Amino acid sequence: MHRWNWDDLKYALAVAEHKSLAGAARALQVNHTTVLRRINAFEESYGLRLFERLVTGYAMTEPGEELIRSAQEMQGIVHKLERKLTGNDLRLEGVLRVTTCDTLMGSVLPNILTGFNKLHPGITLEVTTGSFVTDLAQRDAHVAVRTGDDVPESLIGRRATDVCFAIYAAPALVEKSTMDGRPEFINWLVPDITLAGMAISRWLRTNVPTESIALRADSLVSLQRAALAGLGFAILPCYLGDSTPGLEKIEHPEISALKTGVWVLSHEDLRRTARVNAFTAFASKELQRLGIFFQGKGHSLT
Repeated sequence: MHRWNWDDLKYALAVAEHKSLAGAARALQVNHTTVLRRINAFEESYGLRLFERLVTGYAMTEPGEELIRSAQEMQGIVHKLERKLTGNDLRLEGVLRVTTCDTLMGSVLPNILTGFNKLHPGITLEVTTGSFVTDLAQRDAHVAVRTGDDVPESLIGRRATDVCFAIYAAPALVEKSTMDGRPEFINWLVPDITLAGMAISRWLRTNVPTESIALRADSLVSLQRAALAGLGFAILPCYLGDSTPGLEKIEHPEISALKTGVWVLSHEDLRRTARVNAFTAFASKELQRLGIFFQGKGHSLT
């Protein structure tokens, strides 16, 4: 009888979920060659081929699917037990894993993390910018600070404040594109299909012809950097655009009406954990204090 190594199974689960070595490596925060080596070693050790290596990615074999189903059941049990044990931790020390998005980490969140660290130096913060639902559900994170319209029922927390949007571009491009006092939006920088569910993505699909698009990207921070370089006009959350020196803000009534929220969330099983409660209370208070900034009505992060 084989004695399965759970650490090996984590690599197999990640490849099965992300359908590629690169995606699994990002999720596990390791090099893709490490994932390849662990998968190859697992298959060789147990004489079991888990994946078919296709041009389009890694596809599960029939034996692999059966193993992954069992591993997912095991993973669910392990994570549930870990959450319950962590949920009874009353110490204001240890590791706190926070999942967030690159726009928050590239603007307001570092100051909030610094303030929290000064209050609780015994807590070590670990930050990732991944899929917050997966991170919290699989206990890869304790707390999520994310933007969005709503959250899954399995998570608890609060909507700290609203987020508003505006158009941003380099001043030279705005000046070059302005006619009769109004900018002509020729080159647009837009989110790609991975961000298709966002309100700004829906507005752009309705109002911007394909021939006016200069660049697509899977990250709003990438759009911010491209706008800063003068490549085109981008719709950004005000907290990101207003905190970027070198970008000029252009108000637009339809875009100003688009709103989403900033949420501070955790898993229900962790609600009694002292460091989780301390962070969610502190972060929520700070985000609420910055509400005017998130709504594009102020320019200060302090």
